[in-house]
Order: sequence, then C-alpha cells, then structure tokens
Amino acid sequence: MFCLVLLSSGFPARRALAQAQPSLEMGLLPNLGARTLVAQYRPMREYLEHNLGRSVQLSTAPHWSAFHQRVLAYEYDLMVTAIHLARLAQLDRDYRPLVQMMPDIECLLVCAAARPLGSVAGLRGRTLVLSNPQSLVAVRGLHWLAEQGLERERDFRLARRSTDDSAASALVRGDAIAALVSSGEFLATPEPLRMQLQVVSRFARVPGFVVMASPRLEAQTAQAVRTALLAFDGRSAQGQSFFRQTGLQGMRALPDGQMEAMDPLVASTRALLQEAP
Repeated sequence: MFCLVLLSSGFPARRALAQAQPSLEMGLLPNLGARTLVAQYRPMREYLEHNLGRSVQLSTAPHWSAFHQRVLAYEYDLMVTAIHLARLAQLDRDYRPLVQMMPDIECLLVCAAARPLGSVAGLRGRTLVLSNPQSLVAVRGLHWLAEQGLERERDFRLARRSTDDSAASALVRGDAIAALVSSGEFLATPEPLRMQLQVVSRFARVPGFVVMASPRLEAQTAQAVRTALLAFDGRSAQGQSFFRQTGLQGMRALPDGQMEAMDPLVASTRALLQEAP
C-alpha cells in the first residue's frame, strides 16, 4: 500500500479534515506490474487528495483473480478495473460505476521485430503469449482468432506471463511468436523492449477501464470523487503527468447501457476467474 497526503499548511481546516477521516483505498487492477501501476496512478492520487482533503492509498493484488476476490470482500473504497470485471462487481456486490476512462482500449497482436509475423495464419503450430487470459483484450482476441479459423490448443499453444513486461520479453527471447496486449500495456512496456516489437494487427477496440465505488462508501464521498474525476484533465500538472504516462485522454460519464453490454461475457468471465493464476 502507498499513501501520501498533499495538504498545504495554509489550509488548516482541510488538514484537520484529512486527519479526522480514514484514508480512502483505491484498488488498481494488476494489468501491469505494481511499480508501474503506482507510478502511473500517483498523479491521480495526488489530485484526489487535493480535491477531497483526504488521504488516498493505492494498492493492487498479485493477479486478477486475487484482485477480484478483494473486490468481493469490500477491501477497496474505490477501484479501477476492466469493464467486464466492473460489471461482475456491480451485479454481485452493488459497486457503483463513477466514470469511464477514455479512449476505448485498442487491442493489439504484436510480435518481435526480429521474427515478423506476416499474418495471423503464421500462428498455426506456434505459441501465443498472454499477459492475462482474463482480460477483455484476451477474451476479444481469442474470439477474433477463432473468426480467422484459429482455435486455441488446436491450432496454436497458449503461454501465460504475469505482466506485459514478461510477455514482451518472451517475444524478444523467442519463447512465443506473438502476444495479445492492450495499447496501454504496449505503451507501458519499457522502451528498450518496446523498440524490439512490432504491431501485427490492431484488431478491435473494447470499452475503457471504469472507476467504481464500493456500496460501503458514503454517497456524498462517491459523488465528490466522480465530480473530481470528470474534471481531471490536462490543465493540471497531475493531469498532464497521468495522461502522458497512460496514453489516456480523459474521463467521462458511462454511456447508457455500457455496463449492461458486458452481460454476455458474465458467465465466461466467472469461469476464467476460477482458473489458476
């Protein structure tokens, strides 16, 4: 867990408020390594602390299943998660969607530049690496490959890595011929590794991550967080830093029906969360 309170000595009332109230814990879906996540979300945390007058802690989990179990146990006041997991939390534990991150997530098939993949057909008989098969990018990507006539385990093997960095490393080492990653994961790959990769296909876009509030969080606080995040943009130093690091562009209210559109994936997502990490 990480916590830093940024309060000016010129605002004693705000400082007293922060001391009087417990910290808010924001859980971050572990789609990236913990250090990368904390570095990326530090500007948002600082911005929220300044606007709420209350300390905010960032925490994550070792893998997606563990993160979702912590969500179900109400360990987070706020969380940033993929929309299909957000829908599960909404259905199962009454979490409330606050804002959605923009733009939508671009789904990429990438390979090592030293071993270019001419087409998806080149996957046949080879190994595809996934950072996490529970991600919406992976679910959508495997469906896309099936549409191309390529079925997992029948036509190609699957390998799993815990973070996007190790997936990129697997490609560079030659352990796999290609990987399914999000545009954000690709951007977060350390530059020396990223420069050794190339994009084979930008095959789809899926809805962006969602910030959710626990039903145990006071409605007034949840609304204050929502209002602050909708105003979080590049005009502030924190906004500039956050959007530059993540490649995101802003926050928006969720479009009508966006959460419900995930319902066809609920059953498969539940099954994936039961798989060994």
